[in-house]
Amino acid sequence: MNKALLTTLLTISCFAPMTARAVTLSNDGVTVQIDDARGTFTVTDREADRVWRPDPWLNWAGVLNVKKGDQYIWWNLSSAQDIRIIKHGDQAVEIVYENEPGTSEKSGWRVRTKVELLPDEAAFSINLLEVKVSGGCWASSLQYPIRPFSLKTDVDRGAAVIPFWQGLVIPSYIFPMNGGRFCMWDDAQHQAGAQGELRYYNWDGLTMPWFGTHDQRSAVMAVVPYDGSIAMQWIANYNNSDYIAKNEFRRSKYPRIVSLTPVWRVNEVTPETQLTYHALPGGNHVTMAKRYRRISKENGLFVSLKEKAQKNPDVAKLKGAIYTGIYGGYPHYVNLPGMAFTFDQLDGMVRDMHDELGVDHAFIHAWGTFSNYAPVMWPISEELGGEKKLKRVVDRVKDYGWLYSSYHSFVSLLEHDPNFNIDLAPKDDQGRPLLRGRWKAVDEDRWADLAKATLPKEMAVIGQNADVTDIAFTGKVDEGGRRLADYLATTGLVLGTERGNEWLVPQYCVFEGLVAAYRQHALIRYSHWAPLFNLVYHDAVVNYGKIQDPNQLTNAHTGDYYVKSLRAMLHGDGPMVFFAPYEYEGVRPYIKFAAKTLGPLHERTAFEELVDHAFLSPDFLVQTSRFGDGTHVTVNMGPTPFGQDDDAMPPYGFRVVRPDGNAITGRFQHRAVVDGEEIDF
Repeated sequence: MNKALLTTLLTISCFAPMTARAVTLSNDGVTVQIDDARGTFTVTDREADRVWRPDPWLNWAGVLNVKKGDQYIWWNLSSAQDIRIIKHGDQAVEIVYENEPGTSEKSGWRVRTKVELLPDEAAFSINLLEVKVSGGCWASSLQYPIRPFSLKTDVDRGAAVIPFWQGLVIPSYIFPMNGGRFCMWDDAQHQAGAQGELRYYNWDGLTMPWFGTHDQRSAVMAVVPYDGSIAMQWIANYNNSDYIAKNEFRRSKYPRIVSLTPVWRVNEVTPETQLTYHALPGGNHVTMAKRYRRISKENGLFVSLKEKAQKNPDVAKLKGAIYTGIYGGYPHYVNLPGMAFTFDQLDGMVRDMHDELGVDHAFIHAWGTFSNYAPVMWPISEELGGEKKLKRVVDRVKDYGWLYSSYHSFVSLLEHDPNFNIDLAPKDDQGRPLLRGRWKAVDEDRWADLAKATLPKEMAVIGQNADVTDIAFTGKVDEGGRRLADYLATTGLVLGTERGNEWLVPQYCVFEGLVAAYRQHALIRYSHWAPLFNLVYHDAVVNYGKIQDPNQLTNAHTGDYYVKSLRAMLHGDGPMVFFAPYEYEGVRPYIKFAAKTLGPLHERTAFEELVDHAFLSPDFLVQTSRFGDGTHVTVNMGPTPFGQDDDAMPPYGFRVVRPDGNAITGRFQHRAVVDGEEIDF
């Protein structure tokens, strides 16, 4: 389709009036009307009496993206020469969008979908039954329905809800914030970066397979398959102005919207692949998360920490445990000067934490105990002290009632390793090694065998009670990755992993981060953190921060120590520090504070459901949460007091109300000392 014709179609479609003709499906909770001229959906949440209308930009049903040679083309389903709606009883319809060859697109195409109401629920499903194109074209994806359940910016007061990282919300309205931040926030929404795409189960994608929008009356939540075959395109208060200005030399006449569009990967879906929309009257981000929690339990993904502790009592040691990552330069280097620790030094830090800093619960993760590079996690380094001295450390940790794991990676190949084994790399179809990124370079079919070759030896010598396996599960894995996870689950160790993925929840107890939050991503410019993952899985897995973004260090995306600690209290995450041995003296105050304040709170709430969460202040910085045992946590993550009199929240303040009604209050405070004079601010 040439640009002139596309522009004409866009303009005509934008101002075309909606037809009143429609085929209707309805049950007690939801009504779905399909326009028989355009194939678009109008959905009514019957209990909320909220009508969600179709695409607010162009009134399109969807867009089919195809490739012809080197050319990328997209076709508007609503412009199809023939749109047919075929009823299958009272609760389902089939929709056919079809163009014969020789029409304006010059290539024939047909898309068939099925829409069906779910019995006894305010919900409906969509299946993609067929996509067929001719004329030498190849169909890549289908945006369908396109821009549904949208919110018009500063007209509809609500938010998009996306399980990205821990979770986030994108408000559909202007709200007060720091002037400098407001400049960046508002400017970003007028640029092409205000839209993007996420897939479930990816390095930097959705952490759970759902997303949705809500206003003050109703929420609609989409649930997509676990295989990642349906992605999600997000629009954050944008009106396509950048594209239109550059290509059509005019300003956009579309409304700015917040919208989430399902993107079907045509070559990955089957007729059984299903997208389900749930209408949730009066719902918000919490309602969506709790609805998905039910789905997770039905699908067998949810296994509680209490159940895991019944099978392995060591799991209970996670309650209040400070995740203490001690980085000795490994796995990047073996015995790196200035970074490596001896086992005597490791023992000294462990004793000091217990005897001097008052740490009652900890998870010690020692990075650098082997004499070989990954993926060969053996033997234990004699240069650092040998097996007996490391066993002394592990025995002490266990005597304290703590957990211990050395660093493990069974998937990495580092080019400076003197024992670099290229035979461990995967092979192409001609038998040549495929050398990819160094951290995930081993053939996936070899992962479990490498673990089996060394981990039992380590367990026999030092008797650790936990395992943290790095890197392996940071992105999508195939059967080899699942075999590694299954093998580790047979060891009887308390299992943890970097960048936890949802499919690991039944077997794993510890996630060191959900995704690399220290990395730049466009979504952070438009959104606020919300504990979506913890609203589903808080009592199933203990979440800690990411080691590249430890609590004691400031990060532009996640905040300073104050904000990270307040967020951990609010979300129910465990306290963590990550440091090189030479930094230990500097992090001792952080460990001591965690032992006195953060740890005891986590000890009470670690195995409890995160029941509720709410934003209290217009700037989203004052928030509250409630746990299953009745503990309430309220925090102020900003520099401005909030509230009046006895209920006022000080800057960077917190209030924890225990189930018995007793409260703990406090605040973080910056302090400068100039020539002996102390200045608080």
